Amino acid sequence: MKQLIYVIASLCISGSCIAGEDKQTEAERVAQNEIREAVLRIKKDIESSNIKALQNIHFLSDKFTKFGPRNFERQDVISTNQSEAEFFSSMSEASYQVKDLKIDIFDNVGIATYYPEVSFIRNGKRVEAAGRQTLVFLLTDSGWKIVHEHGTGR
Repeated sequence: MKQLIYVIASLCISGSCIAGEDKQTEAERVAQNEIREAVLRIKKDIESSNIKALQNIHFLSDKFTKFGPRNFERQDVISTNQSEAEFFSSMSEASYQVKDLKIDIFDNVGIATYYPEVSFIRNGKRVEAAGRQTLVFLLTDSGWKIVHEHGTGR
């Protein structure tokens, strides 16, 4: 009988822990919405080649890192901003779609993952591509800033 009570108690405790992990706080919902808006602003900034805004979303620190999609080497914030300015200002008629956006919040860190689908004209040629994107955001005094990016093509 004692074993049965322990099993039931364990299940209740485990069940409440699992259920607790799935419960989202109001602060997490607000953070998710803010990051969703940031990702959608990035989409608009890419489509309009708004270089200043694309650079402003990055955390200006030596702790910032980026991998891909156009450069295999790890990039810092300076090289990222230079590379993105050159690339995004060289394209026209850009379309950037954010597919299956998922945002997870861990206190003052948010992780956004999605599948970008892009289309643009560069050097007179239409380019279409798709990939995977991860953006790691940190909540700062200036709002959510990207501290790490990782993009790969499909």
